[in-house]
Amino acid sequence: MNAGADIVRPLGPTEIYSSSRHALGFYNCVANTCRYSVSVAGLQGQSVQDALQTALAKVVLAIPSLGVGIVGQETSKPQFVQQAAINLEHHFEFWERAETDSNARDTVLLRFLEERHDQSWPDIAHRPPWKLTAIVWNEALEDGDGNMVIDAILAIHHSLADGRSTALFHTHLLEELNCAPKQVTHLTDGILNLKASGVRMNCAPQEDVVNFTKSWMYLAQTLWHELGPAWLKGNPPAAPWTGKPVTSEPRQTGLRLIRIPAAAVPRILAACRANHTTLTPLLHALILASLSRHISPKEVVEFRSTTPIDLRPFAHGGEHESGNRDTKFGVFVTAQDHSFDNATIAALREQPLTKRIWQVAAGLRRDIKQRVAELPRDDIMSMLGWVSDWREFWLSKVGTPRKTTWEVSNIGAMLGGTKPEGSAGARSWMIQRSLMSQGCTVAGAAVSASVSGVVGGEVDIVLGWQLGIIETALVDALVVDLQRWIDQASQGQDFV
Repeated sequence: MNAGADIVRPLGPTEIYSSSRHALGFYNCVANTCRYSVSVAGLQGQSVQDALQTALAKVVLAIPSLGVGIVGQETSKPQFVQQAAINLEHHFEFWERAETDSNARDTVLLRFLEERHDQSWPDIAHRPPWKLTAIVWNEALEDGDGNMVIDAILAIHHSLADGRSTALFHTHLLEELNCAPKQVTHLTDGILNLKASGVRMNCAPQEDVVNFTKSWMYLAQTLWHELGPAWLKGNPPAAPWTGKPVTSEPRQTGLRLIRIPAAAVPRILAACRANHTTLTPLLHALILASLSRHISPKEVVEFRSTTPIDLRPFAHGGEHESGNRDTKFGVFVTAQDHSFDNATIAALREQPLTKRIWQVAAGLRRDIKQRVAELPRDDIMSMLGWVSDWREFWLSKVGTPRKTTWEVSNIGAMLGGTKPEGSAGARSWMIQRSLMSQGCTVAGAAVSASVSGVVGGEVDIVLGWQLGIIETALVDALVVDLQRWIDQASQGQDFV
């Protein structure tokens, strides 16, 4: 540990789960890229760069977690350490690009995100592990209303923030961008003096604010599953297909984008309601159908997927940083696994597909709803504290099969802002879309599907995977299937 460091508190077990992965390069960050638009009038006399940096400084003051580093991440007892000041040059960068085609812009974004996800955070004991990158496209890329278009990419260490928190960051940033320009107190030459401002991290770990309970049966079963001798467990169940075994090399991310246009979103959600499901279970079912058709029956006996579940609704008491429990910034999440047997897989290889896909999606919706009703009882996140050596835990995974084929993480739709009354056509800052992305997850699911949207706007799905674990051609085939089926669902057509 660093002598004289201003220790805030130890990381909780869920936060250590991510800090230990970062120390090994197994998972570097979660990212959320929001596309902002603003008119010249909306800039209120500022440059885009100055407006963003000023707003960012205000956000750091509003979200104290952005002012902490991590000491001892390579140990079993890491701690958050408060920074007296932060240099915004380390946390904000500004690019100008000249791509004039929408597809070219998305290609630039995905390549940038791939590189960002593959980079570990430097010197995290003294430099909070997050960064905002703004890409300003040239005037030819103004939107239909003549507004400037800026992609703002927040990348952040997963011990500081989960996917929902990245949306909260952008919500704060949008609010500050739409405030009247004024000098930020305690900001001088790009240095934000946190000590003088009195800002200090004050959020508790999820284990302190979520009242996890465990039955003796659940405790015994979990410990037996993890620690019991294999020779006493009998024949293990069939292992799911999850690509190649866990390997730390190459730690290189691949990303693909699937877009649901704004006009199609309400039609797809209506189709989900008519079939007793929601978008997340539907995406699980569509991914299952695609992989079932593209992977040989000789290789697959079972698939397994997982759904992250937000635990903010179960948080209680204590101080936290962003208002009520539903706007809590930090890491408040658990997950539910789903298994798909050979009979289900075989059925999805046959036509017609439509009824089978909706049946799977409806069944998953019931399962997720039931699990949420049981929370926070008998939840795996309550068991993380039993792991005494996370480094050994992760390294022991290398060379073994991963447990999960894919993940669908849906952080929902965020508010993008509205046109001010009496603006006579001029608009304030607005968010047009949100892309959440996850990179190379060395010991996690073979494919991640990260879903995010903007209220009244489009929904976007970013697929991420570790290159070499599954074939790029398989991911590309999955993208083609998902885009086709999503388009068909939006038009009320059968899945073919």
